Amino acid sequence: MIRKNLYILFTLASVFSFAQVNLYSEINTKESRVNSPFVFTVVLEIFGEDLNMETPIKLPDFSKFNYEYASEQNTFIDPVKKIRINQMVYQFALDPKQAGNFKIGSALVKINGKMYKTEPIDIIVKEAEKKPLAIANNTAKNMYLSMQVEEREVYKDEPAIVVLKAFSRNISNFRHLEPARFEPARNLAIRSIANFDESIEDSENNYSSQVIGMFVVVPKVVGIMDVPPMEVPFANHKTALISNKVKINVKKLPEGAPENFKDAVGKYDVKIEMVDKGKENFEINKAFNISVKVSGCGNLSPSIVPKILPSRDYEVFEPKIINNSVPTVKGIEGDIEAQYIIIPKKRGDLKIATEGFSYFDPKEEKYVEVGSKFLALNAVNAQDIANAKTTLQKVNEYTNNVLEKVDSPVINTEKLKVKEHKGIRWFAIFGNLFIVGIGALLFLYFNKKIKDKKKLLLEKKNMPVQPIVNIEETEALLRNKKKFEIDSYFNYLNKKINEGQPSGFFDAFEELKMDADQYCKEHYSSNFSDYLRNNFGSGQFEKYNQLITKINIEKYSPYSSVDKQFEILNEIEDIYKML
Repeated sequence: MIRKNLYILFTLASVFSFAQVNLYSEINTKESRVNSPFVFTVVLEIFGEDLNMETPIKLPDFSKFNYEYASEQNTFIDPVKKIRINQMVYQFALDPKQAGNFKIGSALVKINGKMYKTEPIDIIVKEAEKKPLAIANNTAKNMYLSMQVEEREVYKDEPAIVVLKAFSRNISNFRHLEPARFEPARNLAIRSIANFDESIEDSENNYSSQVIGMFVVVPKVVGIMDVPPMEVPFANHKTALISNKVKINVKKLPEGAPENFKDAVGKYDVKIEMVDKGKENFEINKAFNISVKVSGCGNLSPSIVPKILPSRDYEVFEPKIINNSVPTVKGIEGDIEAQYIIIPKKRGDLKIATEGFSYFDPKEEKYVEVGSKFLALNAVNAQDIANAKTTLQKVNEYTNNVLEKVDSPVINTEKLKVKEHKGIRWFAIFGNLFIVGIGALLFLYFNKKIKDKKKLLLEKKNMPVQPIVNIEETEALLRNKKKFEIDSYFNYLNKKINEGQPSGFFDAFEELKMDADQYCKEHYSSNFSDYLRNNFGSGQFEKYNQLITKINIEKYSPYSSVDKQFEILNEIEDIYKML
């Protein structure tokens, strides 16, 4: 009897663990205005195959709204629980007909004899603005967004392509759309694709569609992940369209990864080569440059570039990263180059080797071992360079040294008495002409020297920085890294608050954020958040993420107070002073 009861309990537990229903609804704002649509979304998720949907979803009463809607149905396989997930998404653009406090009712569905419903949602609708922009309002009424993912199942660190489409009954409305914006995601890297087909196509229900954005999304964790909804503002107006969010199934990479695997997913090639390809002699204690380049397509980033292995035979410094990658419809393509300064420390054969490199090819579904790349050189000293000179070179060098030490002859002249002669003294005339000619040649020579020197100084001033040639110059460069002028950003943010320009304040912070990330990539090969985590611990990293969340909430709040902006500015100063 006890065994029978245990069996029943285990059976029920397995049913509840593998059969589950999630039904919920949400809106993108708690306050709206007449003639200013907001987005209402209903999501139904059915986990497992034993649940039967007996009735379609019964939606709330929308009689107090004008609305347009779009729906989507998806199926996933949970990589952890190994069960199927059926998802249905309904998205409505609700335009209130009048002002007041409204309650959006519950959505209902019957599954396996049980009724499920969403919680009612309250929303405050205010009167329309006194001078609304008719174009923008009409556009909002007749448009909606749809976000789609080309591949819903990808491996961890494998790029997925997200397509954002706008649908409208009037094709002229597409001209009023600004570039799409999205909230930063914690475990999702998102990069925008610049060049894509923007042609307008006919769609169903008298709608036309246009692709207004394409993005490369790289997931960093395994499981079912949400790509956050994207927002598309209208030009010169506060109204914006908000897309649906989509889910992607991120699979775990197969077992058996090589020890040198560093999350490189795609298809790559690695090269190590000289930067100064014409250089022949590598003298001890004299610096030269080499580069390690990774090229291909996938999740290409500086973090996957193999480093040069340290050695007693040479000294190596932190590399300069040159990122030539661009997001495309295939992933992130191009190459990333790490340029190193190498200083030989011993005479003889020199082998400069990189770490081992491997990558996972998602198309072939296998790991590819590239291995270590190396460069074989010969380091020499001053005596070796002298012995390698030919006899002619030695003679020329000796002659030049002798000529430098020999004094030029001095012509002594005596005072000559001028005598009258009836005939022409040709010797004196030619002698004077010779002296004048020599003087003219000397004048032209030294004048050319001065001009060449000025030209050389000007070229040096405009020339890019040349590679470091010795240890002293290298150490000086490392000591004199350009500082990040953070105070000017703080002053500008404070100015925007005092001028009562909240939008300018948040735009200025975005500029600070991008400049700080760029500075950290150039000097530390990471963005600012990774710089905080690596140098100040996870506490500061979490504090930074909380600051970003707070800024995004305040940025889209309809009532952003000056006190709140000053509070955010204080937190910004506390975080960014660590740079």
